[in-house]
Parts: sequence; structure tokens; C-alpha cells
Amino acid sequence: MGKIIKNSLLSLVIFISSILLSLQVAAQINDQIEKSFIVADQSYFSLDNINGEVAITSWQKNTIKVVATISAESQESRDDVTITMAQHGQKVSVTTDYKEKSYRQNKPMAKVDYQVWLPADTNLSGIELVNGSLTIKNIDGEVEVEVVNGSIYATGLGGDSEISAVNGSVDIFYSVDATNINNIDVETVNGRIKLYLPENINADITADTMHGSINTAFGLEAKKNSFIGRNLRGKIGSGGSKINLDSVNGTINILKSE
Repeated sequence: MGKIIKNSLLSLVIFISSILLSLQVAAQINDQIEKSFIVADQSYFSLDNINGEVAITSWQKNTIKVVATISAESQESRDDVTITMAQHGQKVSVTTDYKEKSYRQNKPMAKVDYQVWLPADTNLSGIELVNGSLTIKNIDGEVEVEVVNGSIYATGLGGDSEISAVNGSVDIFYSVDATNINNIDVETVNGRIKLYLPENINADITADTMHGSINTAFGLEAKKNSFIGRNLRGKIGSGGSKINLDSVNGTINILKSE
């Protein structure tokens, strides 16, 4: 009996080891692409990604640096993805493309994570993600982003923004000393909105939610709609900047930057 148990345990160990080894091998296809572009003041940057996270951070250089990290379960999956980085004048664009057969054959898709460093006054003129979260830090230029499945977390913003998410929360922090704000437009379908504004901002605010509450730290109160949902219309200070917030399934919080 002891020999049978010992042999069974040995077989189990070998079986588990083979599984762990196969998983390790499956995750071993990794590749990295890096490229830098010299730009002048107030340049433009766009990026689209289908499967993977994106992190954008400002730095004190007149250069846009992009690092793409590709993870795939097989060489075939790795070869299915193509990354194009190009500069046209003062605009730098990054695109992520997959071969059509990857979708039709339902194969595991390679994942592409991006890290981007750029000057603070760069305008993010189109950041589009399908599956993956987005983080943005310390950008004074305009911000225009769309995410389908994933959260958006932006801190240290200083300019106009147009931000939308389908399935994911949106957290936006404006700098306490931000003064170059004319328009803020944020919308979500399934997810909350948290917007932090400078305490001394002068703005006209419109906020609507179908399923969720609306709360502010600026002394404004939301009203219930006749049938469903809530809305808020009001001014902060003397009014001026246009702020529009819209959520279908999620709360809206308008808070003060610290």
C-alpha cells in the first residue's frame, strides 16, 4: 500500500510540474519596442490600443518616449500584432493592429502595455483603448480619451478634457492651481465619475445620471427627475467654464482638489 501511495504522489508531482512548466513556457513570449521623438512646445500625441494598459506621464524633456511591451502565449500570437509609431510634424501617433484572423479563429490575443513619457504641455489628441485601463499624470495640454472596458485615472490635469468610458470608473483630478480650463466633458455608461476641481474655479455645471446619486462639495444640490434619474444645474463662483457630466449607471461626485 505504501508503494502505491508513493507512486501516486510521484505521478501527481510530475503532473503538476508539467502543468506549471507548460504555463511558464506559454508566458515566455515577451517583446519590447521603444522609440523616441523630438517635439516642440504644445505638440500632439495619439494612441490606440486593443488589448492592454496605457500609462502616460509628463517629464521635463522635449521628447516623447514610447515603450510598448508585448506579451503573448505563442510566437504566432506575437506575430499577429503590429505596432506603428510615426511622427508627422508636431504630431506623434501610435497604432496597434491585429491580423483579422486572430478574431475569427478566437485565438488568444497578445497583450500590449504602453508606457509613455512626454512634455507636460502635450495635447493628448486621441487616446483610444478597447480592453485596458488608462492612467495619466501631470498633463497641462488638452486631453481627449475613450476607453471601452477599463478604468480611467487622471491626475494633475490643467487643460480642457473630453473623456468617455463604457465599462469602467473615471477619476479625474485637476491641479489646485489650474486656470486654463474652458471645457470639461465626461461621460460613462457603467461606472462612477469623480471629478476634482480647483476650489476657486468659476464654472457652469450640468450633471445627469439615470441610476445613481449626484454629490458636490461646492454647495450645489441635485434634483430628482420626473420619472427616473437625477440632474444638477448650477454655477460655481461666477460661472464661466463649461462642465458637463453624464452617467447612465453610476454616481457623480464633484469634489475639491487638494
